[in-house]
Amino acid sequence: MKIFIKSIPVAIIFLTFSHLSAQYDVVGTNSFSYPDELEFNYLKSQFSITLAKLPEDVIEEASSYIYAPLLNFEVLYGLPFGISAHSAFSTNWVAFHFSLGPKWSYRYKRVSVAVGYDVAYVYGRLYKFGFNSEIKGWLNYPNITLGLAFNKFTLSFKADATFITNLDQFNDDIKIGTDKNKISGFSFGVTIEQPLWKSNFVSLSFKGNFTKLYYPSWAVFPTWERYNFIPEVVIGLVL
Repeated sequence: MKIFIKSIPVAIIFLTFSHLSAQYDVVGTNSFSYPDELEFNYLKSQFSITLAKLPEDVIEEASSYIYAPLLNFEVLYGLPFGISAHSAFSTNWVAFHFSLGPKWSYRYKRVSVAVGYDVAYVYGRLYKFGFNSEIKGWLNYPNITLGLAFNKFTLSFKADATFITNLDQFNDDIKIGTDKNKISGFSFGVTIEQPLWKSNFVSLSFKGNFTKLYYPSWAVFPTWERYNFIPEVVIGLVL
């Protein structure tokens, strides 16, 4: 995907500029992906755009809607005992994804680790360009994150699995398939975050998905019996 390739140098330039303009000597808790312990009642959010490289043999006849970037908005809210609540909403206009789940974090000096479990509802509908399809159901994401904090930036490594609790697919309002209680894939990612201005951080993530179901492009995956490798670039702004 051309936009995916072009986004990488643009994002690197963006991060380089932010590094030169950053005024912080020590990175604090304003980064988002770094799994720091949050104080009780502390709230932070992030807006990001995800660009993915989809398999060409799967999407060669797909509409431009499938190529649309995924828009994401995430929130973290601090709870007692190192626990926080994580909520996220994502959409590319043909798929809508809302997740909520707990996360427990522990930090020792500049090293932090977190384990979490997100439950998500996904809904997709496409009644254009020859498509007359709909998908809806529940997904689960157990995950673990390791973070390293440096003077000018943070580095985070995250791994998660996608577990389908129940997922129904419809065509012309007729149910044509159901998946239940199965693992559909795994993902591994690395994120770098650093101050941009004041308390706002910028982030750049690279993520590899090994999955049978990539929900943003659900309309062009007729079956989920084949694992696909789908790389992603995520550019974010911590608000």
